Amino acid sequence: MAAGGSSIYKGSDLIHDYSCSKCEENYLNTEAQHFCSGCEHYLCDKCVNLHNGYHNKHTVYGRGDIQKWVGFSLDRCDVHGDKLTVHCDDHQELCCSVCVALNHRQCYSISHLPDLAKGILKTAEYKQLSGTVDSIRGRLDELGNAMMIDQASLKDSHKNIIAKIKSFRYKINKILDRLEKKTVEQLDGLVEDLEKTIKYDLESCLNMNDQLKTIMEKLQQTTGKHKDTKSYIWFRKCQNKLNEVKSRMQEIQKMPIELIRFDSDESILPFLSNLNNFGNVDNGHSVPVRSAAHMYKALGSTNYSVRMEEEKTCCIVGICELPSGEVVIADQANNRVKLLNNQYQVTDHSDLPRYLHDLCLTADDVIAVAVDDRHYIYKYNKHEIHFLSVTRGKIATLRMFTTHMDCRSIAHNQGQLYISSGNALKKFTVGGIPVKTIYEDMSCKGTVVKCAVSPDGKVIYVTNNTKRELITLNEFGQVLFKFKDPELQRLSGLCVSPSGLMFVCGRKSNTVLQMDRDGRLKLATVARKAYGLCVPWSVYFSEQTSSLIIGNYRQDQIIVVKLC
Repeated sequence: MAAGGSSIYKGSDLIHDYSCSKCEENYLNTEAQHFCSGCEHYLCDKCVNLHNGYHNKHTVYGRGDIQKWVGFSLDRCDVHGDKLTVHCDDHQELCCSVCVALNHRQCYSISHLPDLAKGILKTAEYKQLSGTVDSIRGRLDELGNAMMIDQASLKDSHKNIIAKIKSFRYKINKILDRLEKKTVEQLDGLVEDLEKTIKYDLESCLNMNDQLKTIMEKLQQTTGKHKDTKSYIWFRKCQNKLNEVKSRMQEIQKMPIELIRFDSDESILPFLSNLNNFGNVDNGHSVPVRSAAHMYKALGSTNYSVRMEEEKTCCIVGICELPSGEVVIADQANNRVKLLNNQYQVTDHSDLPRYLHDLCLTADDVIAVAVDDRHYIYKYNKHEIHFLSVTRGKIATLRMFTTHMDCRSIAHNQGQLYISSGNALKKFTVGGIPVKTIYEDMSCKGTVVKCAVSPDGKVIYVTNNTKRELITLNEFGQVLFKFKDPELQRLSGLCVSPSGLMFVCGRKSNTVLQMDRDGRLKLATVARKAYGLCVPWSVYFSEQTSSLIIGNYRQDQIIVVKLC
């Protein structure tokens, strides 16, 4: 090590473990005795006095804290603290002289960093780095949001199980206090362990996000004579960190979601005195992979008129989008299906019997329309499903079939039609053959009105307008969850996007809510009266434009709400 404070011209062969950054700018080679973590500069005794006069609040470490110098330095080896000078092409690693001596003597290709750094700032890969980091950070945010939802779900499960325990406990007598205490302790212990796991993964995501943010901030602040070289070093470190983050994200996403359940053992009643607890509390995995939740917020809205000449006031009861970006709407007031172009202008229409209640996309260019007309005086019922094709901006009638049930809503999934009648949900083939009744509630009118199906067909959503509930069913019609919310009054429109995003309207509350995929948690209220909602009746989420398309009751405009 050279004597502290000695300065010679840069061209000298004298090598310091750390050289003064400010002296280097003046072509002097001076050994550093101090390091500023704020400036990330190495400083000699002379330069540190000048530095402290300008930056008296910065933290400066001396030689006694030299272990803290490593890791702050842009151009220093994280392992040995020496200056990074070469790149091992065989191992794809940034190396100092010690790295080369210890680990890379047999390597075939060693490149000098200044040679590799030439032109790095102009390369497409370097210019795209900021966007790549932003994308990964966005995915980390989404993954964090998903884990926070899992955390809330875990707490809900905990509350529900406590309620089940209490209910089961009520059936027996006070001598079971000891058993109840043991069962609750078992549950709380399991919840605590699971929460620790989720908290660890969440903190890991937040930490990785902060690290990427810090790297990009340091990269953007890189200045000085050796900007290219320093930028290349940060670029390589950022790439390494991205690989580490991606690997960690894959590990987290492959982890099963931890849920808990409680199965009461009814057979214990005759044998209470011989048992240790009420039942078994453990964690059940709901799905093998955690899916990040995309939560949206509104940026603004625009109204588009869809009323044609000599028409009555419109009432848009159904909306869907074609792969071309064209939009198809069902206007109940005028008994018309209308085709809108990408600017939401009416370009064609098809007249149908009254009354239109809903429509859905069944294939790339085929629309199924639910038509239902009941006349109590003349005593006739008309329950029909009409199929229309859209080709080159024109709507054409294909065929239709009749049903023996009311047709209030229609959805399509994997070649099957799901039709709700107001009290039941039934599955049909696209040819009109009944398959089965999935769900039925005859307790009163309006128990099964609107319906929608998840992309994989495993989850079905229906609205109970009488009880003002969103109901989630499995594919066999079993009720999984029921959801109520003050911001969801008098449910109306319902939609599920091709990627599984789920939205539901409240026509009295003038809101559109984004729900999680289970239909049990509200992720966000994405549209309100302030955006023009006035008795919203239908809704569709366009993934092509990241927009909600909403039809109000008896209004001539559709509302397009831009989301982010």
